[in-house]
Amino acid sequence: MVGHTSWDSLVKQVRIKNLTVLLVAFSCLTPPAAGGQTYLVRRVDEGSGKGYSDIHASRAAISGEKIRIWFATLTNPDCSSAGTVTAQIVTPPHHGHADISTEKVYPNFIAPNPRVICDTHKVDGVQAFYTSDAGFHGHDKIVLQSATSEGRVRRVLIDVDVR
Repeated sequence: MVGHTSWDSLVKQVRIKNLTVLLVAFSCLTPPAAGGQTYLVRRVDEGSGKGYSDIHASRAAISGEKIRIWFATLTNPDCSSAGTVTAQIVTPPHHGHADISTEKVYPNFIAPNPRVICDTHKVDGVQAFYTSDAGFHGHDKIVLQSATSEGRVRRVLIDVDVR
């Protein structure tokens, strides 16, 4: 290594609601002139610490029109699959229907995550769709549960405002 830097200058902790994200930037065994910089993004749940977490989302929809309400991927930096994601509907909507499909999706990574290059093409994933009953206007709610091959389980609570 060319020099020594304390961990305090390498780790950036960002707090968003009940989620702490650690951003770690480091350069290992690569001289700075070579531009070898790696980013490690790690999500740290503040829940039980046992791999289970809740995600809350809100969506807006037009009555009777199908919308995508959620999707997930497990993707390596080279855009290959990093494992599998499964999903099921735990609580179906009261004023419409939801369905889940396992297919290739366009991910939505944000720089400086190196996986941002994967946003230009489809990768393995799972997604959920919602369609309200024709003529319905108001609030609906769907609860999904997803699990990854890495042993993470998420309950996804989605509120839909149908206009």
